[in-house]
Amino acid sequence: MKFLYAMLLCLSTLKVEAQYIYGSISSGYQLNSKIDQAPSYLVNTIHQVTLPWLWGQENYAFRNSSLAELHFGHMLSPRIGYELTGAYLKPMAVDNNAYFGQKMLSGDFYQAAAKLVVAIPIKEFELYTKLGLNIANGRITYLQTIEDGNFNSFGVAEALLNYTYQSPVSFGFNGAVGVNVPLNKKCSFFTELRFTSQSLTPKSGQVSQYTLNGSDLTANLDPYYAQIAFGDESEWLNYTSDDLSQAQKLYKRSYALGGFGCSVGLRVVLWGV
Repeated sequence: MKFLYAMLLCLSTLKVEAQYIYGSISSGYQLNSKIDQAPSYLVNTIHQVTLPWLWGQENYAFRNSSLAELHFGHMLSPRIGYELTGAYLKPMAVDNNAYFGQKMLSGDFYQAAAKLVVAIPIKEFELYTKLGLNIANGRITYLQTIEDGNFNSFGVAEALLNYTYQSPVSFGFNGAVGVNVPLNKKCSFFTELRFTSQSLTPKSGQVSQYTLNGSDLTANLDPYYAQIAFGDESEWLNYTSDDLSQAQKLYKRSYALGGFGCSVGLRVVLWGV
């Protein structure tokens, strides 16, 4: 009996030593996926009457993004484990500049992911693959300006219109393959190629700022002129409504947050090994 107890104690010790917990940070670059969809309206149609250049069908899409990630992982053995990741994703702003102003779409997003990690230890380095599910949320902003100077072709010297679009939480999946190179017993350098499938579809839009010739008119706008409910129907031909207390309905539009990318980072063993 004492021998069996001693064997179990030794096996349990080996099992614990085979496990380890790590933390890591990384940054990277991503080429966003493409979503095929028709151009659509992003602002309330009242602007077709007031300032036509601020209103029209747009076909904006995020093309590339930068990201920063924080990882915590638990390797149950040298070959298999799991990882939890939090990330900040910043798409590169999409600009459309004209001689009298600009149009710019930008966004800020946060992602969280749970991943299965499968590793293949080799003498000088470690190959690994990850597969998991992710959730994301954030906001999109659409800024338009008129800086007409002496041209005054719109009857104004300057104007600014800024919208913020909100979306419910988005779900997706992710995968990666990478190489982890030890620097010493506790620290290692890694690089990975990754793919994420995820998109965001705003459900609402809101004027966050509207100025005309230096005067802030944001508070003067009724909800029908300042709010959007994105969905499967559109009131893009309606300049006004009998009920100005309701948001205007416009067709929904999706934006890709996923794509192919690469990242580099530093990993530190926090416990074990």
